[in-house]
Amino acid sequence: MRFDNNVAITASDLAARAYAIDKTDRISHALDLMEKHKVNQLLVTNEGEIVGVLTKKGIARTLGASGDVIKPASSLHVTKAVDETFTTVSGALTTGEINLLMKSSEVLVVVCEQSTRWITFNEIVKASRPVGSAGEIMDPPVTCSSFDRVTHVTRRMIDEDAWWMAVVEDSKLVGIITENDIAKAMSQFRDVVKSHYQDSRVRRLVVDDIMVTDVAFVRTSTPCGEAVDLMLKHDVEGVPVFDQMDAMVGMITQNTILRKLE
Repeated sequence: MRFDNNVAITASDLAARAYAIDKTDRISHALDLMEKHKVNQLLVTNEGEIVGVLTKKGIARTLGASGDVIKPASSLHVTKAVDETFTTVSGALTTGEINLLMKSSEVLVVVCEQSTRWITFNEIVKASRPVGSAGEIMDPPVTCSSFDRVTHVTRRMIDEDAWWMAVVEDSKLVGIITENDIAKAMSQFRDVVKSHYQDSRVRRLVVDDIMVTDVAFVRTSTPCGEAVDLMLKHDVEGVPVFDQMDAMVGMITQNTILRKLE
């Protein structure tokens, strides 16, 4: 669905079906649901009431926490990773107001008379796209090495508010690592490695063990709309930007797009 940019669009127009999980469910089940529905977040409920939002970012950070390193993902409950601060908006909210809120919130909860829906990045870009080319809106690249420890990269993602990093060796892009990759890897790792070995092995896990090497990318001359389409097609939070000499010169993320929407 696409909207005419000259027509007034409200939160009710944009809102899509929201997927929910109970706070007592397992994190491993939450990851399965996210994979099934191709979403990066779930609403968390308790006795039918919304109590928070669960994101892949929150799961990655919870599974990487040293305090629970000996527990398998299948034993950790959603409540451990839920973000209880979430934004509920009126269905009458305008796109300008929505865009402002989305810059600080990964999901907006739209409560209607008959249902509860949500607005995420995917819904926002159905209504509008940034103008210009990738080279005009890109951010500086955030990079790491394939030999970096995953625990170190996870900490950097928290400190630098980054959802993913480009993996670079000898000035060449060799892959990417995302919080989604970390969440899935940590979940699988915890469930197959015996508890008394987990602490040392988690700390030895390096980026090369879990990074994705088949990387979608754009050029500096690529229209921003095409960059968004590529992100949606591959279900990624961002893409590297290359110049005409095949050098990586920047990155476009969901946050980049949201900041540039008019």
